[in-house]
Amino acid sequence: MKNNIFILNKVNKRIISQLVNIHFSALNEFNFRNWSFQDFVDLINNGSSIFYYVLNNIIVGFSVVRFNEDFTEIIIIAVDSNYQKKKIGQNILNYIIDCPYFKGCMILDVAITNTNAINFYKKFGFKKIGQRKNYYLILEGDKVGQKIDAIVMQLQIHPTTSQ
Repeated sequence: MKNNIFILNKVNKRIISQLVNIHFSALNEFNFRNWSFQDFVDLINNGSSIFYYVLNNIIVGFSVVRFNEDFTEIIIIAVDSNYQKKKIGQNILNYIIDCPYFKGCMILDVAITNTNAINFYKKFGFKKIGQRKNYYLILEGDKVGQKIDAIVMQLQIHPTTSQ
């Protein structure tokens, strides 16, 4: 399925508009701040890689990743709510793991209330390495103003030894 995944490395209004909608669809239930068009532009301009997944000519998921010298940070993996549980997130994550820029370990944060995401990452071998207190702010719903902890998770990839 790798040929369904593309990399966005410059501003494209049509694609970014779709990513904004996917972010809303995927994460709306948590009542966190929705990402704006400008958020995606800023991520691109600051060196993040955006991988997006196309199915039947429709973008249905994406990930934002920062490749650092000794670790990779997953900022987000989001799949449109209509396409979740169809291995799209799995395909995106596998693509990132196989990416030649990926080195060392992979780190991410996930809201403690997002049990689906936590279980998804655990299936890949991610382990909890810490917790960030009051990391996510709830902006809508009956819990406005409350903060949710984030779990910090890591996937340790054993480096190959040079001969």
